[in-house]
Amino acid sequence: MHYYQKVLWLIVISALCTGCGLQMQFSDTGPIGKLQKEKVNKTFSEGLAPAPAVFYDLETIAGSTFEGINKADWIVAEEGLTKLQSGWQQAKPYITDPEIVKKADEALNKLSTAVTEKQNTVSYEELNQFMSSIGSASKSYKLSPLSDIISVDNSIRDTKFYLEDNNWGKTSAKQKELETAWKQIKPSLEQFGIMGKVTKTHSYINQLKDAVQGENKGSAAAKLDDINTSMAQITAFYRGQ
Repeated sequence: MHYYQKVLWLIVISALCTGCGLQMQFSDTGPIGKLQKEKVNKTFSEGLAPAPAVFYDLETIAGSTFEGINKADWIVAEEGLTKLQSGWQQAKPYITDPEIVKKADEALNKLSTAVTEKQNTVSYEELNQFMSSIGSASKSYKLSPLSDIISVDNSIRDTKFYLEDNNWGKTSAKQKELETAWKQIKPSLEQFGIMGKVTKTHSYINQLKDAVQGENKGSAAAKLDDINTSMAQITAFYRGQ
């Protein structure tokens, strides 16, 4: 075989081997165990898109589920749980971080067990934990305030739960967390079309502080109802954008 023929043959063999390498099936396990799923980063344009409507819907469902838990109305709580589970399946495809998916799955499973066993405190805590995961997922949508809204809503649920339990120490602590969370997100919510509702919410949160400090349960409950209405309207406004 001539020299040039040998060279050509080697090139052909090399190309064939390279092609074989491209078809190689990689294992999902490495030297220290299973490989971690890669986190897929959103593109710049995806980050500027509004958060999926189903994320907002989950927050709305969380509110009705909490009401059932807080009033020990387990039929309502179970109905809410079923809707959360359905909504979560719709929301999952939008979440690229496997760690967030894992935490949300765990919280929802624990919530299901707690509701079945009629455990008020664990149920509400796992509900808030689940919604915190949705809030974390919402952070990748840079122009959406949903992550902040969920943070405030979780604090509202915290405050309401301990108020109904007549635990003024924890009610006061959660009310302060609510006040801090609200102050942090208020500037991002102040947009044309919702400014009046944001201003009213700010006033209600200040009035809630006075009611809690005075340990006036009736007044505190009324202010939480006002805040609840305002936050529902704010959430609906941003869902529609």
